[in-house]
Amino acid sequence: MRNCLTIDLESISHRYLTERRYLSEAGRRVVDVEKNRRALDSDFLLSSTRKMLQAIRRHGHAVTFFVVGEVYEWYPALVQEIKEMGHEVAHHSHTHFPIDTRVSLRKELQKSGKFLLTFRPKGFRAPRASVSRECAAELANHGFVYDSSSYGPFRDSRLVSGVIEVPISTYGPRSGSHLTLPRPLSFALLRNCEIPFGSGYFIALLSSISPSLVSYFIKKSNKKGFPAILSLHPWQLYEGHISSLLKWGPSRLGILPYDFSCHRAFEHLLRSHNFCTVFELLETMNIL
Repeated sequence: MRNCLTIDLESISHRYLTERRYLSEAGRRVVDVEKNRRALDSDFLLSSTRKMLQAIRRHGHAVTFFVVGEVYEWYPALVQEIKEMGHEVAHHSHTHFPIDTRVSLRKELQKSGKFLLTFRPKGFRAPRASVSRECAAELANHGFVYDSSSYGPFRDSRLVSGVIEVPISTYGPRSGSHLTLPRPLSFALLRNCEIPFGSGYFIALLSSISPSLVSYFIKKSNKKGFPAILSLHPWQLYEGHISSLLKWGPSRLGILPYDFSCHRAFEHLLRSHNFCTVFELLETMNIL
């Protein structure tokens, strides 16, 4: 069975935008300004993505890149290279600020006008993988075919407000009868006995135990007849964290797995499974 490996193509500075509460006041002033985000990246995303592309090509996979619009403005040739290598280019907002309303989504899409016109992406993923039904309707109005901004088993994939919602994979006893938005990564999933093994957070956490543990859940899902949708970030795979911006304290302990390297798990996944793009999966499964 083919599964989907998706990459949220964002800089470490974009990660810090969604983790502002863990930054010092000086750190917030840095990441809130676009030119500072660009300087903070210092071409790390360019080098790490090209390493990632080489690894994916060695194993003959096609994957989906959810691209932050600012990344395209910084590295237009890189995103074009991703497209020319046969990967799917989807959208991941323009700045990576959390999207709370339909208006904020519309503003992000407007800022990414050149990117959207150039690549005409079919898929979208919101920062923090959290989106409302009204935002899903806005995505449909802008021509998106699917969204992947929720968590659940693949059997929950369904049409929501005009777009197909394709959740990042969880494994557990969920019935699959309903998928309500928003459904982000949260402790509520664990209370439902769902393991969100497709999230970058849990891939990092599980791979710190064993690089093959994510594969265990992929195989369990495949055995039930469902593909797995996985999500990773370049800053999880290669050294280059700028951790000095993050304050230490009890509240930060919950996000520590994001600082664990997923490189060994990434290589194991590429060797052990067959990956295709999200759009291709939806086509072959006659969901479109």
